[in-house]
Amino acid sequence: MNDERLERYARQLLVPGFGEAAQERLGRARVRVVGADAVASAGLVYLVQAGVGRLWIEDPEDVSPGDVTGWLFAPSAVGTPRVEAARAVLAPLSRFVSIEPYPTGGVPSATLVFASSAPQALASAEAARRAGIPHVVVEPDAEGGALVVVPPGAPCYACARSTTGVGRPAQPGIAALSALAAEELVLMISNPGSIPGRRIDLVRGVATARPTSRLAGCACGGAPAASAS
Repeated sequence: MNDERLERYARQLLVPGFGEAAQERLGRARVRVVGADAVASAGLVYLVQAGVGRLWIEDPEDVSPGDVTGWLFAPSAVGTPRVEAARAVLAPLSRFVSIEPYPTGGVPSATLVFASSAPQALASAEAARRAGIPHVVVEPDAEGGALVVVPPGAPCYACARSTTGVGRPAQPGIAALSALAAEELVLMISNPGSIPGRRIDLVRGVATARPTSRLAGCACGGAPAASAS
């Protein structure tokens, strides 16, 4: 790391268990983020501030009035493409992070999923599992919800996802869940093997974690694919 990067991430480098090697792994990472709505806003900011090298945002929709929460989108952004509006806000936060629309055929080294539907979440998570890369899938529910953390070889999202959740519309307090999801992904990138596959539920500001378990007969029980570099 050069002096400029050392100065930029000085406080982060002081975190116990974190160091230059971890920061360099973050700087080499290509992170695909599926979904850039209000739920994703805090997580996107977190990833940029943490110093991921390349942030690929995938979202075909425009900014809606419901996306205006103060974290990312201003009222003036309503009606503009989410990806471009997000880039305009995120780019000034760090000159060390490249922020781009997800390129068709791009090969990420990690994925964060804020999907707008269950089929999209399952498809995005399965693509990451097949690629052998760490990924986190977010399930918002009002001001809480859950996230499923899947390092390579762990039980997949389909094994651990909620099938009985209420799924209430996200509220501004969802930022805590969003940031927590980004933090889990950063941990898996910067310190591979440091955390297991787990499901974290956030209810009234209290987070509880439990290990995920593999469903009998699930395809994720086979040998994991080679991890992307």
